[in-house]
Amino acid sequence: MQVGRSKDVMFSTDAKILGLDEPWLVLNSEVRGAFRIDLDHVFPSWAALRYEFEQLRLPCLPHVVVGFEDENGRIERPHAIYLLPYNEGVWFSDDVRCRKDVMAFWRGVHAGITKSLLPLGADPGALSNAMRTKNPLSPFWSIAIWNETTFPNLSEWEDWVDTRTDRRKMIRESAATLATADRKASNVLFTTFQAWAYEILAALHRAGDTAYLEAIRTGDRDALAKLLFYALVPRASQSADHPRQAQAILYRVVDYASVRWDPDRCKPDQTKDRGACANEVAAIRDVSARQAVGAYYAHGLRRSRSANMVQEAIEAVQAAGEVATVTSIARRTGLSRVTVRTNWPGHTMR
Repeated sequence: MQVGRSKDVMFSTDAKILGLDEPWLVLNSEVRGAFRIDLDHVFPSWAALRYEFEQLRLPCLPHVVVGFEDENGRIERPHAIYLLPYNEGVWFSDDVRCRKDVMAFWRGVHAGITKSLLPLGADPGALSNAMRTKNPLSPFWSIAIWNETTFPNLSEWEDWVDTRTDRRKMIRESAATLATADRKASNVLFTTFQAWAYEILAALHRAGDTAYLEAIRTGDRDALAKLLFYALVPRASQSADHPRQAQAILYRVVDYASVRWDPDRCKPDQTKDRGACANEVAAIRDVSARQAVGAYYAHGLRRSRSANMVQEAIEAVQAAGEVATVTSIARRTGLSRVTVRTNWPGHTMR
């Protein structure tokens, strides 16, 4: 059993009865009999939170909800836990007898429940640490037990949730539907934090940061997201009137940026391609003619860069939950509307 005083520092314990006092707990990862959903919102009360759950199209209420209750009765960032029926946990192992399709089914149900709870602030990024939860037995938290009778199995859950949910798409959706911020403010923060995230990644790349390079080498995008979050959370928290709102948006941004990051962006002298036309102008004596060849090459290079800028801006706007238009992309990139239209993917414009 692994427990901890924070979600990032976990340790094994010899005495289970003492370990269960700790605020964080890792559930059984080899036989998974529960789904944990991390809700990033603050709710006015337990009653208000239960009412929100009752409005959702799900087969039952959570079996346990655990979170911090402040002096005013507000419930901060609770975890909702749904249990599978007794003796119907899913075996996760590298053993050849372990069925990969059933493991994928479990993950699909977990993602589907998370998607259904997006209106309550469900964090898709928490799917990467599926069994790490606030410990309902710990005195550090308050809990609510709302369901002791209904325990849907995987097949029953499939009738209620989308088991083919894409995590990256969910991250984009959740960034646009944060209930604690109006849509415009949420989008501004998302865009700002995204720019900061790419600046940090570029700086880590240039500095040869050990943790960054190891994450890139192993393809561990979750580790990259974690690096980003801890680098940006102080700055992000100070940038908004509501620090918790900013942190919730930052969770989405770092997941999105870590997946989209391309280390090739940091190649030296990307904006200068000296000698690129050497072969084309080698046989040309006239200076004006040589300059014309260079100008033609530079025009093509600028057009290519403009196309990349337009494509990245469209993806960022869509990630923030907005509709990409020629005007919005021109404003975002600083390019003219004509240039944006010319470089619009597929030449299909609004």
